[in-house]
Amino acid sequence: MKSLLVFYLACCFFLTESGWQQHAQSADPTQVSPDFSFITLDGQKILSSSLKGKVVVLDFWSTDCNPCRKSMPQLEEFYQRYKNNPKVAFYLVNSGWEPIEKAKAFATSKRSSFLFFSWGTTYDLPFVYDNGSLTLKAFGFDSNPSTVIIDGQSRIRVKHSGYIEKLKDFLSQQVESHLAER
Repeated sequence: MKSLLVFYLACCFFLTESGWQQHAQSADPTQVSPDFSFITLDGQKILSSSLKGKVVVLDFWSTDCNPCRKSMPQLEEFYQRYKNNPKVAFYLVNSGWEPIEKAKAFATSKRSSFLFFSWGTTYDLPFVYDNGSLTLKAFGFDSNPSTVIIDGQSRIRVKHSGYIEKLKDFLSQQVESHLAER
């Protein structure tokens, strides 16, 4: 009986979790993005005002977040698709819960590792750091991964906390939709 209960609870968790993962929340399209800032891992400050007119995608992460790590290959594909588009800005924002040195070490590490051996290439992602978690809090998030999409008029269009299974496809669809609105 105990194993049946454990199986039932595991199924409920899986079904709830997998269904929840697929649907990000659409934000109120009249909600204007708060002002925010973060720093690149080499110390340059980026202000939200410098991103006006662009579709902005912020994905919050931390080094100890397994769903965040699981998303990184999809985020890499998304970034490669849009990195040369001047109308799109994308940043992988370390939530600032850990020292910037830890975020830097992760950002420059190899993609794959086993025990003490690392192989593969490093990520080519635009990693930034949210000192004091101020940007994370400004959007009302308190966990990782969290994602926000801001349109070219500085309106929050998507706000989601949690893992999204097909993140690359979701982000691409949202960005294309908001670029078409212009």
